[in-house]
Amino acid sequence: MIRSVHNFIDYFSSVRKRTLRYAHAIPMDHINWWPRKSEFTCADILRHIASGEKMFVGVVTRGKWKYEGHGGDQRSLNELVALLDQVHRKAMNDLRTLPDSELDEYRTALEGNAQVKSWRWLMAMTEHEIHHRAQLAMYLMLLGVTPPHIYGLGVEDLIIKATG
Repeated sequence: MIRSVHNFIDYFSSVRKRTLRYAHAIPMDHINWWPRKSEFTCADILRHIASGEKMFVGVVTRGKWKYEGHGGDQRSLNELVALLDQVHRKAMNDLRTLPDSELDEYRTALEGNAQVKSWRWLMAMTEHEIHHRAQLAMYLMLLGVTPPHIYGLGVEDLIIKATG
């Protein structure tokens, strides 16, 4: 359960930092690559993450659902990272205006038939981003690129000592 908007912003900013490591691993010449035609391209995923962040923060701060889509004219990784940074700054600034007490207030679900607490929408936003980061990791593997380790170290970097 989230009790502090400030603490959530700190946490979610660390989630975004890790997502950006995956974005920076995308080969420049594969930004518009997809594993098959019906899937998002790498660029689409990054734009979708940005649109998702706007949408979830809009639900929490204004009680309004608005998904702007994953289309866009960003043609380079630098432009896509700039988009993610711009959207993130704005979304977190909007979220900073939310009193902590609002985290326990209900917001209407997209279908309009359920009420969900604001803090749960923030967790859904986090899960949404992590889901698409994992999608990027799979795309990187399909491209023959080793995805970054999520926290800087892989399990193969750890020395496990047996205790007796």
